[in-house]
Amino acid sequence: MQRGTPFGWLAVLCTLAIGMGVARAEPKMLKGPYLQDLAPTSITVMWQLESAAEARLVVTGPGGERVYQVEAARLSEAAVTGLTPSSRYRYRVEIAGHAWDGEFATAPPIGKDVPFSFAVLGDTRDGIEPHRRVTQRIAQDVPDFILGTGDMVDDGSRQDQWQEFFDIENPLLRNNVYFPAVGNHDRQGRGRTADTYRAYFSVPENGNDTERYYAFTYATSRILVLDSNVYSFALTDQTAWIERELIAARQDPDIRHIFVVMHHPPFSISLHGGNRELRDRWAPLFTLYQVSAVFSGHDHVYTRAERDGVRYFVSGGGGAPLYPKRPRDPVDIAAVKKFERVFHYLRVNVTGPTIEISGIRADGTTIETTTWSEGPQMEPETPPELAAAGATTTMSAAPPRPGQVAKRDSSTMWIAFGGVGLLLAAAVVVLTLKR
Repeated sequence: MQRGTPFGWLAVLCTLAIGMGVARAEPKMLKGPYLQDLAPTSITVMWQLESAAEARLVVTGPGGERVYQVEAARLSEAAVTGLTPSSRYRYRVEIAGHAWDGEFATAPPIGKDVPFSFAVLGDTRDGIEPHRRVTQRIAQDVPDFILGTGDMVDDGSRQDQWQEFFDIENPLLRNNVYFPAVGNHDRQGRGRTADTYRAYFSVPENGNDTERYYAFTYATSRILVLDSNVYSFALTDQTAWIERELIAARQDPDIRHIFVVMHHPPFSISLHGGNRELRDRWAPLFTLYQVSAVFSGHDHVYTRAERDGVRYFVSGGGGAPLYPKRPRDPVDIAAVKKFERVFHYLRVNVTGPTIEISGIRADGTTIETTTWSEGPQMEPETPPELAAAGATTTMSAAPPRPGQVAKRDSSTMWIAFGGVGLLLAAAVVVLTLKR
């Protein structure tokens, strides 16, 4: 959600006010309060009321209690700043003598090598009971944050479905920060806009002004949240932004791991199958810049695939009707190593160089656990997709270590995406694509 001007220690932003005046009757809380946009020294608290009303936000933690006034609105967004990293806080939203409370922990300082965990959840849509069971199980894990792979609702234009989503998620999101990717079902109207998604979620504004793709850092990991919807991912601006982000992450000594989340999977053997354009356009970048794992949804199953050193997980078992196994593409069949048709989520543990990803069923049992450590990187081979296009990749003698890109042998690299060349100056790889 678009931000306003900070007000001292707390920047109070009420950017969407529907209705007039301050509610005089007992306030009815429709959504929240829920947490957004977690960082080492800040967090955002949001809520929606049936009628506009003034509120007080009380935050208690290191430094004592601070009270702030929030002006009357139906949908309110309060960005709390000046917090202490790696610290626990309690908060309370007070409206007309009623209160709703929760708690949160701020993120560690960027680059601090501490263990952390997060959950990955996707394709909840209109599956009320399985959605509820999965979120209850996630809450028991007490993750540091949650990544959403999209399709939170079945129809993004229906407010009753958004209300249902927040009703189910409320016990979880009151105390846990949720970073969503936009799915095809989350959009609305003939223009397939994501206006409701933008209103209800406050994400880092470092992608573009639509807030449909963005990135954030937690400890030693950089997380890219992408918009993989067909009309969007082919655009040059998002692809160029992705590569800029990946280059910066690999040049940053504070970053050890890179995770990517988006709705559509490059590899899948379920109903929709792998998205070939994503596989051709973005997967080579994930390989080249040594992305640790890619999380997607869209197919309502659990899948683990591996291709060119990158692990791809499909986590679409958040509540929507489950899909069958339907392998068609030989590339998908070769890449997929594990498949299960089940309601589930992913539990991701990061400890130093080690990543552990478990598929957890709604009943709490484990589908499988995949563990690996990321030390000095092997010299990358030319991805098959690029080789087919006539590309070659050469590396200097010393391969890059995590968090660093080795110097290039030449000063230029051309990557052709949809007929548009992106000229990048820097140094490890000479990559030439012949059309």
